[in-house]
Amino acid sequence: MITRGIREFVARDWDAARENKDAYWGARIARLGPVEGLRIADELRQQAALHPSWPPADDRQADLLSHARLAELLRRAGTTRRP
Repeated sequence: MITRGIREFVARDWDAARENKDAYWGARIARLGPVEGLRIADELRQQAALHPSWPPADDRQADLLSHARLAELLRRAGTTRRP
């Protein structure tokens, strides 16, 4: 069950997800005007300013290693067959 959920997640149409997200924000900015784009950018800037050094370099490295390990496990799981 867990493996199926992981495979479904990995197999999602990520290009379609990106296109939908771009369409949503494009329509929102088209409807509300350029000020909405500036408002969104300012919110992101404010969030980043709250923690300018977050995450620390060692956390980023650990996160990268975790992602690489998960990617390897998923790659290997894709070739495993159950009886």
